[in-house]
Order: sequence, then C-alpha cells, then structure tokens
Amino acid sequence: MLLFGIKNTQNSSKLTFKFFHVSDFKTKIDEIYDKQCENKANIRHLTVYQRKESLKNLENSILNHRAEIEEALFLDLRKSKIEADSTEIFPVLAEIRLFRKNLNCWTKTKSVSNNLLFFGSKAQIQPEALGNCLIISPWNYPFQLCLVHLVACISAGNTAILKPSEFCPNVSKVLNKIISEVFEENHVALVEGEIEETTYLLTKKFNHIHFTGSPKVGKIVMQAGAKHLSSVTLELGGKSPLIIDGTIPMQEVVEKAVWGKLINFGQTCIAPDYILIKEEFQEQFINMFIEHIEKVFGKNPAQSKDLARIVNLQNYNRLKNLIENAIENGANCPFGNEYIEAELYIRPTLLTDVPINAKINEEEIFGPIFPIYTFKEINEVIESINQKEKPLALYIFSKDSIFIDKIKNETSSGSVVINETLVQVLHPNLPFGGVNNSGIGASTGYAGFKDFSHMKPILKVNRFLSPSKFLNYPYNSTTQKLIDFLIKYF
Repeated sequence: MLLFGIKNTQNSSKLTFKFFHVSDFKTKIDEIYDKQCENKANIRHLTVYQRKESLKNLENSILNHRAEIEEALFLDLRKSKIEADSTEIFPVLAEIRLFRKNLNCWTKTKSVSNNLLFFGSKAQIQPEALGNCLIISPWNYPFQLCLVHLVACISAGNTAILKPSEFCPNVSKVLNKIISEVFEENHVALVEGEIEETTYLLTKKFNHIHFTGSPKVGKIVMQAGAKHLSSVTLELGGKSPLIIDGTIPMQEVVEKAVWGKLINFGQTCIAPDYILIKEEFQEQFINMFIEHIEKVFGKNPAQSKDLARIVNLQNYNRLKNLIENAIENGANCPFGNEYIEAELYIRPTLLTDVPINAKINEEEIFGPIFPIYTFKEINEVIESINQKEKPLALYIFSKDSIFIDKIKNETSSGSVVINETLVQVLHPNLPFGGVNNSGIGASTGYAGFKDFSHMKPILKVNRFLSPSKFLNYPYNSTTQKLIDFLIKYF
C-alpha cells in the first residue's frame, strides 16, 4: 500500500510530493516511541522550574504563530478570527498560565492526617509522572484540544505523542511547527496521518492514553489500552439537554441558547443538543429564536462572517439526512432546512413535534440543528433525560430553586450549568469530564494534572507504635479484643 505525502522545500514556497510505503510511517512512529521510552525517566525528573520554562516557551510560540493558527482554523473550519481566538487560542494560553501559577503547589508532596491506629506515623501523597503518554485529539477544536491536554501532560513530567485529527490538515501543520520549535522529539512529538497511523499508535504500550472524540471510537481506544493495562481518559459527548421552565426572561434564554449552539456551528461536545421547554413557552421561544438569528446574522445567515462551517461533506450529509428524516416522519420545521452544499452550510434549523422513531433522537447532533420537545411537569423532564445515555452537560434555565434542585439530584451528567451555556469549561477550578458514555475521567486545571499523574501514597510508620505491634502473630484473646474494639469504634 502506498501513501501520498507532502513536503515543503527549503528554497521554494511550492509544495513537492513524494510517495512512501506504509512501513515508513511505522518506522517513524517506532523511532519516536523508542526515543520517548528511553527518555521518560529523564523527563520525569525535570524540575518544576524546567517544566514551567517549557510551558513559557510553548506560550511564546503560540503567540508568535497566532496569525497562522487563525488562518489554519479558517481554512479547515471557517472559524472567524474572534472565534479562533476565544475558543481555541485563549483556552490554551489560560491553561498554560494556570499551570505556571500553581505548579509549585500541585507538585509538592502533601501530608495527610492520621487516625489513632496510625498515631505517630507520617502519611503523604506524592504526585508522580505516569511516563509515556498518547494524546489523540479531535477535529472540532483541533488546536485547543490538542494542546490543552499537552499542558497537563508535560507539567506532570511525562513524554507525549500527539495525534491530531486528519480532518484539519492546516491546523495540524501549524501544530507540528509549534511542537518542533518548542520540544525535542524525545519529549514531545506530533504524528500526522489518518486511521492507519492512529491504529498503529494504539498497538503501542503507553502508560496513559487521553482521547477526545466519539463514544464509538472511545470504545476502540479503551480496548487498546486494556491490552496493556494502560490508564485511559475518555472525553466523549452525548445528547446534552437545555431545559427551560419559562421563569427566566425568554430573550436572555434565546441569546445564550443560540450562542451555545452555534459556536463552531454546533460542532461542540458540550453544545446543547436539544431543548426541553415547558409547553406554553414553545411558541415564544421559536419566535424570539428566529428574530434573534436574523438580528445577529442577518436575513441570510450564510453571508455572516461569524458562522463557521461543517467540517466535511460526510458530516454535512449526515446532518442533512437527520433533518430530512425527522420531517419525513412527521416533524415540523418552523425555521431552517436550507442548504448550500458547496459551502458545507446548513441554515440553523428548528424542529418541533419530532417523532420517537426519528434518527435525530438516537445520536449526538453535532451541528446547527435544535429539536424542541415540550413538557408539562418536571417528572417528564427527569424521565426523558434518564431514559438516554448520561449527557456530558446539562443546562437549566430557571429561577425556581426547587425545579433546579430536583433535576440536579435526580439526573446524572458530566456537569450541570444553570442559566448559561458552555462557560463551565473556562472555570479554572472545575474538572471537565463525562459519565460512562459521555466520558471517563476528568481533565483541565488541577484535575488535568492529576489525570496525567499517579498520586502515590507514602506511609512512614512509627516503629514502636505500628499497628502490626498489636495485630501480629501469635493471635490470642488480646488480639481478638483489640479487633473487636476496632470494629466497634473505628
């Protein structure tokens, strides 16, 4: 099998091409993997200062290549400059600065308290690097979700192989440039390519694998990790509901719902997937939604420079089919259902009266489509959510504390956000992650540091007051009395 490669010549801006065999990329991956395995002990012992210097160098390189990053994101996803800056570049820089500020504290060995059984002992928890790590990032936020996890990985003292999505080749090239500038290959390296490269990487024994993507692929990654008993973090997705009880001004709800849904054109894992709204407020929401869309994007949203595009034709056709299937099965479409295939554009679309058998009920939408479902009583909301896989996020728009508490307490989700959308990922002290089908493990901030660390317990026992002094052989009546005491009072 032959693969087609692209290479820039030093003396020309033109692209030159070469052919290479599949075995070539395997050889390259083997070289990188072996180098990092040999070097991981050295990386593990980097001082906090050295790790922070790497972070500073990464920050400087990002800032130096800011214009290239913005251009690449436009070429791959047609993201506006503002959206590229706010959703891709800023989160990475914020994460770098958070780690540089807190790394001294996070890496320290911390003492923990003892109970009476360990009186006189010294108990500690020492963060320890996991070793060589694999980070597989998705196409929807190709810059942010590649580097934000790298920040945690290298801060914890690990090596890393990055595998960005093949769907965003322009971003991958800029990422490769940045990584090559900042890191030696035996510390951090980026592997471009498609399914073959990812599949081959997953045959390797990594100490930790961090994957962001769909539940379907997440299962494959977890299986690969299980073969080597590698720890695995999965950031997945799901059908995240947006619940509206009508107690918050509808204009505010609509503005935040539109923003949360249409950032990156709906291609966000924590975007609200569908709406659950109290029956009597549905018409008001629809009318205000249409008015707001026309106000911020114009009568023809396709001409707006603020809206991104669907990543490729495959996903465009999938979304179009979801809309058409819902309408064919009886759903109403008060807005949208217009397409420009050449631009990979779908007009933001509302669907009501969606039948149970519609395909849109079965999978994460990941696009600018908003199905609306109505409810009369709160129990209908809870039942509807609990019948599905646990979502990555759950959004509630309400002033009613009883309503909010009941949904919080009787449903399960990766996160709960009240009266806003998406912004939970920006909070420096909240972990990010899902539950079961929406994810396993947590990341960002201190949770990210722990994700790429082993929190190693260390116990120095007082030789003269050791528990075994009283529990060791030979067993006798005194031993039994002591155990009875422990059972009763500890």
